[in-house]
Amino acid sequence: MNSARWFDENGKEIIKERANLDESECVAEIGGIFEEFSVGVNFYSNKLNKQEITELLGVEPTKSWNPNERHSVGNSNKTRITNWGKWYLSSKRDKTDLNVKLTNLLQSLTTDLDKWKILTSKYEAWIDVAGYMENWNRGFTLNPEIMKMLSDRNLKIEFDIYYYSTEDENED
Repeated sequence: MNSARWFDENGKEIIKERANLDESECVAEIGGIFEEFSVGVNFYSNKLNKQEITELLGVEPTKSWNPNERHSVGNSNKTRITNWGKWYLSSKRDKTDLNVKLTNLLQSLTTDLDKWKILTSKYEAWIDVAGYMENWNRGFTLNPEIMKMLSDRNLKIEFDIYYYSTEDENED
């Protein structure tokens, strides 16, 4: 039952016909959550020691290199040498809830906060979150437990947001 009635400027009641949803076309979807996420933990320094990070965290990285060590560039066959090193561990990109992904990532690493203090005092360290959305106006929430885990480990968090359309945007 509709308890609101609407009137025009002359006091005449406005009666709207119900839309036939079978004949309607969705032109936009607003709100909702991101379709997919990937997350990772990163360490960066011009004095990086990839073996030390691996030993302290207790896990092998997705990719790592020390300063002045030849390493591949992205997914290409090209290589380069930089005066800085990087160590990172990334998750796969999928539809798993962001808080679950972050919890799984952090629980796969050492829980010894003294080891985290060593690492974050020597290296720039952060968590990255890549969010992928098929439509605009998407959002997500970080649970307090995740924020505490990040804070306890002295990790900042960076967000990369990617938009990709599943439709041809050049249609007339």
